[in-house]
Amino acid sequence: MKKKKFKFWMLFVIFAIIELPFSLNLDKTLHIGTNPKTGNFSFWTTSHPMTLQQKIEEEFQPDQYLKESGEHGSFYGSEKLYDAFENFFGEGKAVGAFKLIRVLIVVDLVWLFLAFYIRKALLRIPSKRQIAFELVYSFFEDLVVDTLGKERIRFTPYILTIFLFIWTSNMLGLIPIPGLMEPTRNLNVPLGMGIIAVIVVHYFAIKHKGIGNYLKGYAEPLFFLAPLNLIGELSKAVSISFRLFGNILGGAIIILVVSSLVNFIVLPVGLNLFFGLFVGTIQAFVFTMLSLTYIAVEIND
Repeated sequence: MKKKKFKFWMLFVIFAIIELPFSLNLDKTLHIGTNPKTGNFSFWTTSHPMTLQQKIEEEFQPDQYLKESGEHGSFYGSEKLYDAFENFFGEGKAVGAFKLIRVLIVVDLVWLFLAFYIRKALLRIPSKRQIAFELVYSFFEDLVVDTLGKERIRFTPYILTIFLFIWTSNMLGLIPIPGLMEPTRNLNVPLGMGIIAVIVVHYFAIKHKGIGNYLKGYAEPLFFLAPLNLIGELSKAVSISFRLFGNILGGAIIILVVSSLVNFIVLPVGLNLFFGLFVGTIQAFVFTMLSLTYIAVEIND
């Protein structure tokens, strides 16, 4: 037991020693791309003392921060690329749109690669990685069967995809790479997923009940309650979207604020593990289960 404690504290001390030089250079920002001074692809830093409010604004409202700083934006050293995003998405939205699209592409590429990698390695006697993915799939398959019935097991890929996408998006906040953020802390992503989930629910409700019985359901128990029932259905998308968005964004803000107060030493590691790993996993599971429950309510007799 003593030996284990010794190893733990040794790792803690080593981490603190490595982290200390970085914490003493908080006024420097790391850049990756084409260096404007040399014209070559490289890593470089710029120094600019910032208040806590400025740090929050730069992290969560990058376009507003760029506007207030009076600088012309650029992506990887290219002002033309920035101008293209600004023309397409509108003034004051280029940086946010670029960061969001970039991380969404990362998430999509990660799972496309894993899908091809696992599919290529499928064996009758499964390997360890195949067993791991089959366990995850079986877990969600059991949830679908218990909730919707065995005859609707075909919903498993859809439910599993929701969880994996949201979970991976939430986990990106744990990776210490400049510019990498959780897509789910941008309202467009949770809201888009919430709207898609509700559309899927009502599509299968119409397919299962027929258009007549489906519309008739809005007039129950009394016909004049139809507008309220309609609003209730639309509110489902808002409810699950803002729950996910609020938890992920709130956690990111808390981590940034507390990290700044303690000079980014030691404590932020625990916060990242809690808000990133624990809360991120719980929120991905909650969103997935709510989507599954909405489908069950509409199509189960």
